[in-house]
Amino acid sequence: MNQEEFPPVSSEALKSFKEHSPHIIKNTVNISLERSDEVVQHGDHARELLSSGMEFTTRMLETAMLLGEVSILEDQLSWACNRLPHDGVALEHILIRLEIYRGQIREALPEEYVSEITHYIDWMIEWQKEWLKKSE
Repeated sequence: MNQEEFPPVSSEALKSFKEHSPHIIKNTVNISLERSDEVVQHGDHARELLSSGMEFTTRMLETAMLLGEVSILEDQLSWACNRLPHDGVALEHILIRLEIYRGQIREALPEEYVSEITHYIDWMIEWQKEWLKKSE
């Protein structure tokens, strides 16, 4: 995908995303924790680890949306796909969490901003799906 497909997100949409991010992260983590087979390897630290991961993802997403630069997200996803399996996180779990995150964004944000934000999340999900196909 080329740069023109990713215009920076409007300041209003970015502001709304930042305001709703704590709620989006919290709900994403709560839903993810219900999927015990995906988080059992984290033990008592599961909530903390998932929260910090989603907070990092959110900060990178904010930066990418501000600049209209998906390479930031590509670097993060590549790192996650290479590193997290060493911590017992299956690549499929990363994809599932991104899908949960997208759902929470759709629920939390005003409708007029959703498509601007999910354009980036959809790209992340498609990137992750492609990585999974290549690693089979």
